Amino acid sequence: MSEIKENGKSRIILGPLAQDLPFMFRNLHSMLRSIGASIRGPLDLESGSIGILCLIWVNPGISQNDLAENLAMKKSAIAKLVKSLEAQGLIDRERVSGDRRMNAITLTSDGHKLVASIRELSVPLNEAVMVGISQDEIEVFFRVLEKLHASLAARVSVSASVQND
Repeated sequence: MSEIKENGKSRIILGPLAQDLPFMFRNLHSMLRSIGASIRGPLDLESGSIGILCLIWVNPGISQNDLAENLAMKKSAIAKLVKSLEAQGLIDRERVSGDRRMNAITLTSDGHKLVASIRELSVPLNEAVMVGISQDEIEVFFRVLEKLHASLAARVSVSASVQND
């Protein structure tokens, strides 16, 4: 059996799977799931809420459609979470003049306080996950992830608009 010993533990050689994007992301997602739960739990947040709140924080006035597209979530799931966050007094929705179907979403003062709490919890957790990885490697990693995200988002957008024509 092919394996490598690391800190006295066996680690299976991944071979070509180490460069198989869906395989690696699925496994990383599973390993990181508990980190998300360790932030959501103490703050009593539903799954998906952190992404919504943080995107609104950096993009005040964002629409529900843009949230759905950028979080790769169904519009119905976003609508449910937005309604819940609004009921909790964390976000406000305001009709956009000129487009009665569009709402601009912003954080309330309580929403800003909650995002600050999320950041207080998430920054050290992210740092702990990245222990042993140089700052240069981290910056390259996130630049590549951002490019991949933009590329896939553009494909999904093009695909959705072709299906709607």
